[in-house]
Amino acid sequence: MVNLGRLINKLVALILSNATLGALIVAIGPAPVGATSVTWSFYETAITSCSNPGSCVLPQPFVFMTLALPGPTSNGTATWLGTVNQPVYTGDSFTLTTGASFMRPLSPAFMGGASNPSGSACANGGDICDFNISWSETAGQLTAVDINIDLVSDNIGGMAGRGAFGLTGGPIASDGTLGGCGFTQCQIAGFWQSDLSVPEPASVALLASGLFGTWLGRRRRTGRARNRRGWQVGLCNRFLRRTTRLRAGTG
Repeated sequence: MVNLGRLINKLVALILSNATLGALIVAIGPAPVGATSVTWSFYETAITSCSNPGSCVLPQPFVFMTLALPGPTSNGTATWLGTVNQPVYTGDSFTLTTGASFMRPLSPAFMGGASNPSGSACANGGDICDFNISWSETAGQLTAVDINIDLVSDNIGGMAGRGAFGLTGGPIASDGTLGGCGFTQCQIAGFWQSDLSVPEPASVALLASGLFGTWLGRRRRTGRARNRRGWQVGLCNRFLRRTTRLRAGTG
């Protein structure tokens, strides 16, 4: 027969150990060495404004762009003004991939006009004209992102005062089709989602507290049952002693 009480005790001990370990990991933070890379995908969910409504059709589902980072905690910037100067990169490495026409994935390997398909700055096709990008990610949460990138035929965000593409979307424009917008300027909305699959510490804590409550309730019920059995045995013993004395007196 399975000893349910012993099984629950072991399970509670295991869960509490895991919860303690999870709390320590959160407190200490992610390991800087061998961290798992993270890819953030921006899911476009709406076109909130369109300069030419007849040219705007939102495809569903639609991943508008991806931002690959080296780990769950990352910060960095990337700036190029499209001049003869070289791009400036600070912080962590990254790879930005968009649906812009003919655009190659952008990373710190991009060294200016010489890295464009045409071999020069903003000449034709999928050439990048300029960009200004920054991001901040902490413990698997993307807390800030600003993306401005201009190509010959497409624009995301904008270096001309239209505002950056951020956490919830932003302005785009295309001479072709970009994000469901054809030959026009749009404002799109959506959200960033990572490929991380980590259970929430709160869920572990709730499970641990629930099991601990079950275990504690069982202990209390067991204690009360033992007390009742002890009281019943004591009453029976007193009755037997009294009966024995009465018999001895009558004998």
